[in-house]
Amino acid sequence: MPVRPLPYDDAGADLLAEDLAWLGDGVEWFDAHTHIGHNDPDGYEADPHELIEALDVAGQQRALVFAMHEPDGYAEANRWVLESCAASGGRLEALVRVDPKSPDALEEAERGLDAGARGIKLHPRSDAFGLPHPTVERLVEMVSERRLAVLIHAGRGIPHLGETVLDLAAEHPGARLILAHAGISDLGLLGPRVARYPNVLFDTSWWNAADLLSLLVMVPPGQIVYASDMPYGGPRYAALALLRCARAVGLSREQVAVMVGAQLDRVVTGQELIELGDAPGPAALGPRVPGLERAAGYLTAAIQMTFRGGDPTEPLALARLACQVSGEPEHAAALRKVDALVALAQQRLEETGDPYPAVHAALAAQIVAATAPAPALGPSAINV
Repeated sequence: MPVRPLPYDDAGADLLAEDLAWLGDGVEWFDAHTHIGHNDPDGYEADPHELIEALDVAGQQRALVFAMHEPDGYAEANRWVLESCAASGGRLEALVRVDPKSPDALEEAERGLDAGARGIKLHPRSDAFGLPHPTVERLVEMVSERRLAVLIHAGRGIPHLGETVLDLAAEHPGARLILAHAGISDLGLLGPRVARYPNVLFDTSWWNAADLLSLLVMVPPGQIVYASDMPYGGPRYAALALLRCARAVGLSREQVAVMVGAQLDRVVTGQELIELGDAPGPAALGPRVPGLERAAGYLTAAIQMTFRGGDPTEPLALARLACQVSGEPEHAAALRKVDALVALAQQRLEETGDPYPAVHAALAAQIVAATAPAPALGPSAINV
C-alpha cells in the first residue's frame, strides 16, 4: 500500500507552507525513521518507491529505512533493505534490524554493517526482549567502534529502557543512541538528564503535541532529529508538527535546520555532532489559553480513539465547542483556525464514514491549539 496518510496529511498545508517559508530555502530534510516490508502482523506494508514518493510529495530528500517486523527473522529483509538503499540514488540509507534473542544476532548485525548499513534498529516491544540484555550490550559496542547509530523503539511499555540507555551511552560513547517516538516511554526520566549524555538523541516520530513540546523544552536541540515513522506516519504532518512546535518554544531557524537533516547526516557518517545550545526550558511555552487547552484535550482524545478503531464524533464536536468564545480575544484567530480544521475533520468523517481520512485534519488542529499561545509564534503566525 502507499504511505497511508499521504492522501490526507495535506490538511495543514497552509500552516506547513508558512513554517517552511520561515525555515527558508536550501534546507535538506533527512528522515530518521521509516520502514519497508510486507509481513508485519499489524497489516501495514511499504515498498521503497512508496517512501520516495512520499518524500517527494513533502519536498524532502532522504530517509533512514529498516525492516518492519518479520516474525520469521530479519536476514532476508535486511538484504532487501540494503539492496533497495543501494538502488535509491542516495535517497535511502539503511539500518539493519536485529532481534537480540536470535542466535545469529551478532553475525547478522555485522553482515549488515559491513554491507553499508548506517547502524542497527532494535524494537524491544515487537521483538519481545527486555532490557538490559547482554546481546544488546554487544551490539551497541559493535556500533560504537564504528561511530554509527542504534535506533531504539521507545514507545510505551518498555521497562528499564531509560536507565539502560544511559548506562549504554556512558559505556559506549562512540554509539549514537536514538530513542524513537520522542522517547515517550521514558521522556520524563531522561529529558532533564540527557544533556550530560550527548550521544543520546531522540527522534520526533510521534503525533501528540504535548509530548513533542515536552521533548523540545527538556532536551537540547542538538539531541533531536526529525522523523516521520512512514508508512505509519506521513511526512507532511511530521514536518508541520516539528516546525510548529520548535517555533513555539523559540528555537531559531539555524537550530531547526540542523534538526531536520544536518545532524542526522553527521550521526550516520560518524562525524562530531553539531552543538546547538541548551534546551529552552518549560518557561518557553508561556501562559496557556483555556479554550485552546480544552480543544487540544478533546482533539487528543479524538485522535487516540481513531488510532484505536473507535468513533471520534463526540470529542470532535466538543473540540469545536471549546473554540466558541465571546468577543475578539487575543487568540481568536487561532481558535477560528482550530475550528475550521475540526470542521474539515467532521466533513471527511461524514463523507467517508471512516475516521481515518479525518484524523490528519484533527492532528493539524491539535498542533495549532497546542502551539498558538506560545510567545514565539504570536497571533500573526496563524493564517485565517
